[in-house]
Amino acid sequence: MTQTHENTLLEGFELSPQQAHLWRLQQTRLAPTAQRATLRIRSEQPLDGARLNHSLRALMQRHEILRTRYQQLPGLSLPMQVIDDSIADLQALGIELQLDVDGRSATLHLPALHLDSTSLGYLGEEWAQGYLQAASEEPPLQYADYAAWRLESVDDEQSRRFWDEQFSAVVVDLPLPWQHQNTAPSGPIETDRVQLPLDDATLQRLDQQAANLGVTSGILILATWVTLWQRYSEAERLTLAYEHQARPDVLGDALGLFSEPLPLSLDTAPELSFAALCQQLTERVGLLNDARDSYPSHLSNVPSLSGVGFRELSVAPHSALNDAGWQIEQADSVSAGCALLLQYQPRSASTLSLHFDATLYTPGHVEILTGQLLSLIEHSLREPSTSLNRLATCSAAEQQWVTGALATSPILSPAQEQLYAATFALPNLAACFSKGSATNAGRPAVTGPSGTLSHAELDLRVSALTRQLLAQGLEPGARIAHFLPRDIDAVVALVAILRAGACYVPIDPAYPTERIEHILRDSQARLVLTHRARVQDLPADWQPSALAIDQTMPAVPLRDEPEVSRDQPAYLIYTSGSTGQPKGVVISHANALHSLAARLAGYPQPVERFLLLSSFAFDSSIAGLFWSLAQGGCLHLASETEQKDPLQLARLIRSHGVSHLLALPSLYALLLDELGDSPSPLNTAIVAGESCPPALVDNHYRRQPGAQLYNEYGPTEASVWSTVALCQPDQDAGSVPIGRAIAHTRVYLLDSDGAPVARGLKGEIHLAGPGLSEGYLGLPQMTAEKFVRASHPSLDGQRLYRTGDFAWQDLDGQLVFLGRTDSQIKLRGYRIELGEIETALCSVSGAKLAVVLLDTTQAEPSLRAFVESSTQLQSSAVRESLAALLPAHMIPADIQWLAQLPRTANGKVDHRALLARVPNRSLAAYATPEGHVEQVLAAVWQELLEAEVIGRHDDFFALGGHSLLVVRMTARLRAMLGIEVPVNVIFQHPTLIRLAEQITEPHNRSAVITLQAGEAGQTPLFCLHQPAGGVHHYVPMVAGLAKEMPVYGIPLPESLRSQDLMALASEYLPQIRQIQAQGPYHLGGWSMGGLLALELTRQLEAQGQRVEWLGLFDSTFHAEDETLAWDALYSFVQQELSSDSRQRLAALAPECLTELRTTTAGLGQVEQLRFALLQWSTANGLSLNAPHAYVEQTLNVMADARRWVNGYSVPAVRATLHLWWAEQTLVERPTLPAQWDAISQRTCHYQVAADHETILGQSAFHEQLNKSLAVASTETVA
Repeated sequence: MTQTHENTLLEGFELSPQQAHLWRLQQTRLAPTAQRATLRIRSEQPLDGARLNHSLRALMQRHEILRTRYQQLPGLSLPMQVIDDSIADLQALGIELQLDVDGRSATLHLPALHLDSTSLGYLGEEWAQGYLQAASEEPPLQYADYAAWRLESVDDEQSRRFWDEQFSAVVVDLPLPWQHQNTAPSGPIETDRVQLPLDDATLQRLDQQAANLGVTSGILILATWVTLWQRYSEAERLTLAYEHQARPDVLGDALGLFSEPLPLSLDTAPELSFAALCQQLTERVGLLNDARDSYPSHLSNVPSLSGVGFRELSVAPHSALNDAGWQIEQADSVSAGCALLLQYQPRSASTLSLHFDATLYTPGHVEILTGQLLSLIEHSLREPSTSLNRLATCSAAEQQWVTGALATSPILSPAQEQLYAATFALPNLAACFSKGSATNAGRPAVTGPSGTLSHAELDLRVSALTRQLLAQGLEPGARIAHFLPRDIDAVVALVAILRAGACYVPIDPAYPTERIEHILRDSQARLVLTHRARVQDLPADWQPSALAIDQTMPAVPLRDEPEVSRDQPAYLIYTSGSTGQPKGVVISHANALHSLAARLAGYPQPVERFLLLSSFAFDSSIAGLFWSLAQGGCLHLASETEQKDPLQLARLIRSHGVSHLLALPSLYALLLDELGDSPSPLNTAIVAGESCPPALVDNHYRRQPGAQLYNEYGPTEASVWSTVALCQPDQDAGSVPIGRAIAHTRVYLLDSDGAPVARGLKGEIHLAGPGLSEGYLGLPQMTAEKFVRASHPSLDGQRLYRTGDFAWQDLDGQLVFLGRTDSQIKLRGYRIELGEIETALCSVSGAKLAVVLLDTTQAEPSLRAFVESSTQLQSSAVRESLAALLPAHMIPADIQWLAQLPRTANGKVDHRALLARVPNRSLAAYATPEGHVEQVLAAVWQELLEAEVIGRHDDFFALGGHSLLVVRMTARLRAMLGIEVPVNVIFQHPTLIRLAEQITEPHNRSAVITLQAGEAGQTPLFCLHQPAGGVHHYVPMVAGLAKEMPVYGIPLPESLRSQDLMALASEYLPQIRQIQAQGPYHLGGWSMGGLLALELTRQLEAQGQRVEWLGLFDSTFHAEDETLAWDALYSFVQQELSSDSRQRLAALAPECLTELRTTTAGLGQVEQLRFALLQWSTANGLSLNAPHAYVEQTLNVMADARRWVNGYSVPAVRATLHLWWAEQTLVERPTLPAQWDAISQRTCHYQVAADHETILGQSAFHEQLNKSLAVASTETVA
């Protein structure tokens, strides 16, 4: 009995563990439609509605669970079961009965807390008995009695030990099928289901094979489901939600929620046989079933099982159903919050059904998944001894798709096919230029640093050089080295070599001597075409073979140019080899003509001017050269200086009317920033050679919407390109596709056995078609390894090139590149995507390019980051910002700032050269710490950094320290030295010796942080701290400012306590004037920092000083104590927890989160955070990254800041107020600009597409800010 607040007695019963688990799930994960059970019956004869209703109410009288309500009383975290004596109002009991219009079907909805799916079958049988007036009179077991017994079962010590072992083995956060396209489940689940067709013959084979293996049919189905998930996750250990709704005889015909999902963890190594997996599952499932009555699903330490699940139902009696002519069409009750759940019920109308979260999966995804599962079932029944990685997931229908229509290009129009055929039929590659040179005689053909040639002029010079080459007595296919800089002569030489029937071998003059010599020797080049000044750059043995084309040549008689066969080699390009020596790829004229023909047919816009950015030693130069010449366009060759300067390239595009370009995504990102938002002549931009980030696509269509962006993929071995995707603005996919096959090329994704993989699954890219090279020069074994005959029957023995690249195929056949095996690394047990760190680095630093590598050359592997930036940012500030985005194990130990990352001759970032650089942490020679303070510091650093030796010249951040460890350092120093060391002092003085000096001589400490050194003589910008006291949020803003401008940040000293903003500003004024004694001053601040900048302006003006520029970034003069939304609060708590506690947070029982949510509802932000971080986290065993004292101090400062802002009377100043507003801020508070206008007569307002937290990192903000500051500086000079 429980006494309610109305002083009435209420009889209630505790929820069973199953109900408690499901109730929590309903509060956090299940949409309302997923919180009810459904029983649907169909009758052979029309149903009598009155009898149906009467028999249902009789059932309700017989089973208490059917007239149970769930009532939550004050002070209780879980509701109680309250059994109602009345059955008059079905709706009040959560029950709804619907009779279909045809009168033959009825649907019953009732709370999912009442019944599991098997009990629904029993309900259907007993309902039929009542309908036939043959109901049992024997009283059933009541669920409240079962619940009481079940609660007692979980207190057994042996059971607790068993389940603790199971919990410790749980694997969480494994990717779901198709998760590379969809996010992991987070919002409410909207359940839907499909039935899988299993015919009688398959069911018989299923039973027979189960008997052969000594397992149940349910285990066989479970094993295929596990195998499919293993294929998607590639994990060697899985945990899924397992539920077997077996009913012991003691339950009789009782109704209730008797089952719940249990954590089933097992090893799934790919080489494990299917039969062995079945045996493992039988053992594991047996243990779980034996212990399931003691499963503590109501406790908070139960792991969340929200990914993949399996449910096996027992067969309910059905004799009465048969007698009544009824059939159960649906009996579903959600008991697990799984994104995907496979349900198996032997010998039922719906033997196999897939239940899925409709917010994550579309019918198209589900159709493919079910097809894959059926294929696995078929193969496993046929060959159970097959290893998991060799079981076929590709059904016959799917195989026909992926090897047929989806393996080829989209259908070409008749005009496109005609253009392809006409180009491919040309006798050789040079003919595409000769054919158009007469009709385009006067048009420019090539422009370079040395001038321009028309098509006619180019033809004359090519003909002259061709005669010189033929005079050398070249045999067909002779190899001629092309050793020329990127200018007009390079084009002349290249076309002349082809016309002479020779094969050109491009060598970049910037190559190291060893590489040049290897290519010349390996290719056995007959001649080397070069300039006189470059002959000396050739190896001595090859200088006699040089033909300098910029010198006067002897006259040679006219002679007919040879007929060049399509099968002759056109060029030989060397690519990096796994042995360390480059290998030569032989491309024939037919290969190159196919590549060109596909380009002419595939791209809609004809080339007017093509900007060539790659070296001629890179095969993408072929695309630009012959694409332009074949259409009468002009090839524009950027100079070496222009090619390295995005600003000059942007000017070149505008001044020369460039219509097409092909660039690395990283280079195009820089170029886009220089092109800006104003229209340009560009209509076709192509990126290739690296993965294209989604942000680049968004940036392109935002800045240059008049141009189409394409993403190409293709290895040199397949003649430049093999697939292409037209990138779409605002595309939903997490990765930018590399598209479909180009014309007359075929692309297959195959597994390790050469069998096609189904859509959604990872496979190695294999290419086929007329673009395939004959192989590698002089390397028959490597050629045989990479160019293979298809072994799978569906591929008809085609010749394939194995790329070594992996991808998956989306529903429409678009390929999404996954990289090679080295794109993902494992460090200290953590699996890390390097791209994620690179993206975060760019985000916090404002840089456009960052490369993160795993360095395994040292005893301890470590992450090293290299950022391309003209500004040497403080690594300490960047690490602090990174710590807010990434876990500690993903923050690089070494961050280096380079004006330009080293690149190979082909323009790609040179990883080998980067790793050869000395790590920053190794630059300081070791010196023993001296004195007490240095020795204490060294001991603390050893503890925090897990380092064996610390020297007095070591840098804390170069050794792997970050902002969270700084906080821990201050706590340790407080305990060991009894002093407070401000965080900003550590950031400013990161070496041990300098930090020790600051601790020993506190008067030397400066509160001002240098955010950017800038240049002497420039007016500095002073940035005031935000409410929490820090200034490192200005790092992204500073990255976008002019590099010559000095920028200082003024943080809130940890020891400073102030009554108001005026007193704060008076503390900062001497610090500013110590750096800049006289005006004019530039001041700025974000959030509360804007008001501090305003108050400093008032005080400076009162001293007779002039503030030339005053910037307020999204600042208000009234701080509302708004409540954080639940998602924001949860995210904040998650960020402040240690990595171990983050995992525990994800596994917390729902009622714990409910407590946090309900307690903090309606509180202000500071109090929300105070409760969440200082009380709730501790109560739930969660540890913070920072000491409690530090967190409390920070919260106190935030509370003080709110008081300071609200107590501040905004003054009038002479300086103009430059006010920047985030669009989201103005949506929420549209009157802010007018309020500032009422205070000051001199205001300039700017608006940025951002919110309050992100405005400082926006490029539009940087552009406006730079212009405003530049104007102020100009006026100062004037």
